[in-house]
Amino acid sequence: MIKITTVAQAIDYIHSRHKWTKTPSFERLNKILDLLGHPERQSKYVHITGTNGKGSTSKMVAQLLRKSGLRVGLFTSPYILKFNERIQDDNGSIRDADLLALMQELAPIIEELDKTLPSGLTEFETLTVLMFMYFAKHAVDVVILEVGVGGTWDSTTIIPDKIVSVVTTVGLDHMHVLGNTLTEIATQKAGIIQKQRPVVVGRLPAEADDVIDTVASALGAPVYRLGEHFKTKNQQPTQAWGETFTVTGTVNYEDVFVDLIGRYQIDNAAVALQTAALVCDYFGIILTREHVSAALRTVTWPVRFEKISSQPAIVLDGAHNEPGVQALVRTITDRFSQQTVHLLFGALQDKNYAKMLQLLADLPNVDLHVVGFMGPNNRQPVNPNTAVQQIKNQTVTVHESWQSGFAAVTSQMQKDDLILFTGSLYFVSEVRQNLSVLD
Repeated sequence: MIKITTVAQAIDYIHSRHKWTKTPSFERLNKILDLLGHPERQSKYVHITGTNGKGSTSKMVAQLLRKSGLRVGLFTSPYILKFNERIQDDNGSIRDADLLALMQELAPIIEELDKTLPSGLTEFETLTVLMFMYFAKHAVDVVILEVGVGGTWDSTTIIPDKIVSVVTTVGLDHMHVLGNTLTEIATQKAGIIQKQRPVVVGRLPAEADDVIDTVASALGAPVYRLGEHFKTKNQQPTQAWGETFTVTGTVNYEDVFVDLIGRYQIDNAAVALQTAALVCDYFGIILTREHVSAALRTVTWPVRFEKISSQPAIVLDGAHNEPGVQALVRTITDRFSQQTVHLLFGALQDKNYAKMLQLLADLPNVDLHVVGFMGPNNRQPVNPNTAVQQIKNQTVTVHESWQSGFAAVTSQMQKDDLILFTGSLYFVSEVRQNLSVLD
């Protein structure tokens, strides 16, 4: 029987579980949750999926609801600085002592199930069960639950009681698991919609909207769609950082400031506002203008166009798939077209990095560098020399490591230039953990 005596061993045990066993069944989860007395039934949830934007939206919803007076839990991935970030409540990330104690309780049960199940719990299933156990022991009013991948057969979808479901965006990503078309991917994400419970929808392609409407109609789930039921009007930036907008329709708030950059963050904030308003209605409380201002003015989300230094100007952005890079291109074009952007790009091999790189290389003010990085667990980063061969008619610099690329850029940049690290969330997280903040 495995012994876990330190928090490091507890985390290593979670990471040691196998990664991908996406099967159309919750057999493994149901068996272990039954043995644990079904801790997932003790909480209420906001369930959030999306190709991009679900992390930022989850954080905003959590902040809005906390300011309204509710006790709020948050389950999100991946972590940026410390594993504990994945499970949070009003006191912050799960404490090491709690994580260790829960894994000491959980691991022996998993080991016994391994003997009887065709395949044991996956890494993400183990983490999901740990989260359910934590919030059963540390009660909150609502848990903001971010999907791992997809929706229909994601571990988080086993939850029985959703106040509201959210679909932020639908794009081409994780196609080896979710399908090769927007319709197939949207069908997976629509799997989180629950009977007669509302679903909030961001800006989706038409074929994805059709899927959501079909599923929601069959389940009698009211739909609140950005651009149809609630609309945003962007305002010209009055500050160097952040976005200001007004939202009208099923929710109405004027001059909302969010301390994040990018038009997509306005969409995320509007979806978060609609979601939080529905949750407040459920609990019989009001989401006031003061709650909104206090929550969004102070919201931060690491490595989502996060500025970590002013001199030199350094930004980290985890644009880890083609839709994410398209959003990043719009942000650079909207806000930074008049300055040189030295862009250091690192991606995982299983991503469509060729299209991502071409989009970035086509920007006239971007000085593009493709760099190497360590990579998480057993996932393989793309070889920079292989990556640049995919780019047409552009000058791109290659570096074996991001450290050498960063040194090269800082030696040649001008005072008003911007350094931007982007690509895999694992890449920008590695940079964030190792690059000293210069301010």
